[in-house]
Amino acid sequence: MKRTIALAALLVMAQQTAQAETLKVFSSGGMYPVIESLKQDYQQQTGNTLQLEAAPSMGDTPQAIPNRLKRQDNADVLVMVDYAIKPLEQAKFVDSSSHKVLAHSYIAMAVKQGMTPPDISTVAKFKQVLTEASSIAISDSASGKYIQGKMLSKLKLGPKTASKVSVIPATPVGEAVAQGKAELGFQQNSELQAVKGITIVGLIPPTVQQDTLYGAVITRSTQQKQAAAQFVKYLQSDNARKMMQEKGLTPF
Repeated sequence: MKRTIALAALLVMAQQTAQAETLKVFSSGGMYPVIESLKQDYQQQTGNTLQLEAAPSMGDTPQAIPNRLKRQDNADVLVMVDYAIKPLEQAKFVDSSSHKVLAHSYIAMAVKQGMTPPDISTVAKFKQVLTEASSIAISDSASGKYIQGKMLSKLKLGPKTASKVSVIPATPVGEAVAQGKAELGFQQNSELQAVKGITIVGLIPPTVQQDTLYGAVITRSTQQKQAAAQFVKYLQSDNARKMMQEKGLTPF
């Protein structure tokens, strides 16, 4: 009897091994720390291997998801800023029916570790901090585009403050702050949390904050539709939602 049970277990293991797949996932910075932390759990649960690659949701760098897809550097699943998925749907790179919203993300500010964190508890104080800063670093993705395109205008900050802003392409903004290349750094809270050598001052004031959604979608080029769909479903699980909260995101 025991021999029969052991043989059955071996057959199940062999079947799982035969069915195991390698799933390639492109993830932008806001969700990357979440998926990286979930990777081992996902692999243990499914037997599949997760090939996770960092890729910005937008921008001019070769690593940006739209640019990678245009040169046929295909993945199975994309996890990225949600509004950036729409152009990919229009370009027929992704399966619209698989599109799922995962989390809310908010912009935070950081300074180099050891510096006294400035007070940004009110819009007036936040504006003063920006006015007095010697240099400001932002990303080339969603948060940076918002800061340059809308936030500075909302705060009625003119060319003098705008001239202090540097865009950091395809690299965590927190790293530039940690290296002393910028006095202040702004990026999604979850992205800043993943960087050592900085102090996160906090989220920027609500009236000038931007709620950025992150989503997941399956590519049309995938040859592993079932495994890709299972992974997107896994990203909506209680375990994944808990990890999002731990990494500074708010599950959708």
